[in-house]
Amino acid sequence: MNLKTKLTLGLVLLFGMLVLVSAVGILSINDLSGDSGAILQDNYKTLEYIQAMQHALDGLEFDPSAREIFEKNLENQRINITEIGEQEATEVLGREYARLGKNPADSLARAGVRHQLIRIADLNLQAIARKNEQARKTAYDNAMFLGVIATFCVLIGFVFLVNFPGYIANPVRQLTEGIQEIAQGNYEQRIHLRRSDEFGALTNAFNELAAKLDDYQHSNLARLMFEKKRLETVIGAMHDPVIGLDENQRVLFANEPALQLLHLNAGHLIGKDAREVALTNDLLRALLARAVKPDTEPLKIFADGKESFFMPESIDIAVQTGKTNGEQGIGKVLVLKNVTQFRERDVAKTNFIATISHEMKTPISSIKMGLRLLEDDRIGNLNEEQRHLLRQLNDDAGRLLNITGELLKIAQAETGNIQLSLEPVHPGEIIEAARQVLTAQAQEKQIELEVDALPKPVKMALADADKTVWVLVNLLSNAIRYSPEKQVVTIKVEYRDAMIRFSVRDRGPGVPDIYKEKIFERFFRMPGALPGGAGLGLAISREFVWAMGGEIGVESAPEGGSTFWFTLRPAA
Repeated sequence: MNLKTKLTLGLVLLFGMLVLVSAVGILSINDLSGDSGAILQDNYKTLEYIQAMQHALDGLEFDPSAREIFEKNLENQRINITEIGEQEATEVLGREYARLGKNPADSLARAGVRHQLIRIADLNLQAIARKNEQARKTAYDNAMFLGVIATFCVLIGFVFLVNFPGYIANPVRQLTEGIQEIAQGNYEQRIHLRRSDEFGALTNAFNELAAKLDDYQHSNLARLMFEKKRLETVIGAMHDPVIGLDENQRVLFANEPALQLLHLNAGHLIGKDAREVALTNDLLRALLARAVKPDTEPLKIFADGKESFFMPESIDIAVQTGKTNGEQGIGKVLVLKNVTQFRERDVAKTNFIATISHEMKTPISSIKMGLRLLEDDRIGNLNEEQRHLLRQLNDDAGRLLNITGELLKIAQAETGNIQLSLEPVHPGEIIEAARQVLTAQAQEKQIELEVDALPKPVKMALADADKTVWVLVNLLSNAIRYSPEKQVVTIKVEYRDAMIRFSVRDRGPGVPDIYKEKIFERFFRMPGALPGGAGLGLAISREFVWAMGGEIGVESAPEGGSTFWFTLRPAA
């Protein structure tokens, strides 16, 4: 029998008990109503007739209508004969009244009439008492019967009320508990419910599902354990420190190089909350901070008995959720790449460049001096072709001297030994010094160096005057080189975000978006750039500006000119 049929039968049972109680109550009320109606119809009306005849009897001598009232009620009484002996008493009453009618002064006849009236009234009073007792007995019997039926129905309803909710809720609860166990990975969970209805079918389906999941888990467990062991072996064989975190920042794994670098053993790290461990471990705290806010600078760590450099890398791990091809993060892997060798090579390269540049600067200066001596007429006269060769040699020597100077500056920046002399400097003085350096170069292309009015009040900049002038000269020199002839290069000073901003705007070809960051890298030359530069000027400018606590950048649109800018802190 299915669950729907059982529910229907249960509701039919409750409905049948309700109908039974209602029917018994209605029948009991009808019985009591019948007994009460019989008393009213059979006896109470007779008493009314007797009372009327008694009043009429007293007025027969002086009230002409009394006779008519008496005779009318006597006729009604003859019709309403209901009790034993009432018929004889009524007939005697009629005879005595007839005799009284012939002789109204007959006292014996009047007494006979009264006696018969009293007799009839007494018969009906006795009948009322008897029928009232019968009505009470009927009410009692009906009340007892109704009580038995009601008690039976209440007991049935109580049993139904106690058992029926559990009949429905207990299988649901067992199924819910079983599903929760399955969700937690307990595939050995089974539900033991002996039912032949829908709950039984659902239980059997659940047990079959759990059995299949259990088989699947055990069939794949060996393979999963093998893959886990192989993954641990691969991670352990890596020379770079590797740390795995789940989505709750709990450490899943860490290879031996990572444990040695953190000076921790596996028991104090694996399975722990990384944030709690980081409270007492500076390196792990720095790694977690780098995972949130990446930095391009390597970490300096004392490892392998020497000062080493590591570049942290955070790799977010995500899986497909299956919903509209979305992804859900399940953790991250922290990798520390040992860049000590590259750092050492970079330092060696920087030292080599600095040494070569320094060594080349002296002979190049000597060459330039020799070229100037050759140009002197006191040495001897030169023809035009010889003078042309000397000018070319002089330009090449000047270019070499500039390149060696830039190489020395970039080497100084890479070693972090930029010597600064920070002091309050007037922005106007910086601009004027740069203009004087480039006046001749600008005049060759008929380019006007325009300076916007300084904002009021003028704020002093906290900067190294020489290096700031060098940065501005470099920006102006580039603007002059890439601007068409007879154009204007604008120099502007303004205040932005509590900083003093210098900007140089040209009318050149502009810088594409993809090159706006690369042009500040060392030795980078944008495609189509004019020959003659080494790609170091903007890189050195950035190092100088950063060392003074400012920023540098470019705003440009292709074919719309460029605006190179840098900021300095105001003097207190």
